[in-house]
Amino acid sequence: MNGMRRLRAHSGTATVLTVVALSISACSGAGKPSGAAVPEIDSGKPSGARVVEGHSYKVDSNPAAAVAFPLNENVFEGTVISRRPNVHVTDKLDDGSTFEAVYTPIVVRVGAVHKGGLKVGSEIVVRSMGGVADGVKYVTEEAPAKSTFAKGHELLVFAGSKGVVDSEPTPAVTPHFVYLESGTSLVDATYASGSGDDRTGSRLSKAAFKAKLRSLKASS
Repeated sequence: MNGMRRLRAHSGTATVLTVVALSISACSGAGKPSGAAVPEIDSGKPSGARVVEGHSYKVDSNPAAAVAFPLNENVFEGTVISRRPNVHVTDKLDDGSTFEAVYTPIVVRVGAVHKGGLKVGSEIVVRSMGGVADGVKYVTEEAPAKSTFAKGHELLVFAGSKGVVDSEPTPAVTPHFVYLESGTSLVDATYASGSGDDRTGSRLSKAAFKAKLRSLKASS
């Protein structure tokens, strides 16, 4: 298995951070928060920025696939309360290749826990992949759109383990699947370019989805 899901299973830094495999030729420093305001991904190239593109592939993001995904360590519901300045990280993987990415730390207040050790009422940082920091623009559509993480949005998140990469200031999780609550429905927001099984912006029954989540608690 390669690409996005392979790296999520990789030991070390990639386990807690990566959502895509990268093909790059340069390395420019270890994880450093950017002091600039948090930017959105845009179609242009900032002056002097080096562009790094994520190369990955999609997997099904339907409820059954999300619940069954074996690398889910934390599954929770929460409300976005803030976003922090972008962070640029690089790391050498076990095979000698270089991993590099930029992400926006999103602070989410946990409202319900379906799997893992997070506490209701606590805050968790979720990595929103993509953005510009330290002269690097990281581009990927195989991650939730930045608009998914707007303040006040209520999310259902399937994520990996909580941990720190390089000089990250705060432990965080990288999401495998993300669903945005909208009334009695959940909107599949896992990929900015559309769902993993071509259900772009699919609206799912919140009640039916949450019924599937009971199997996670039963297996914990």
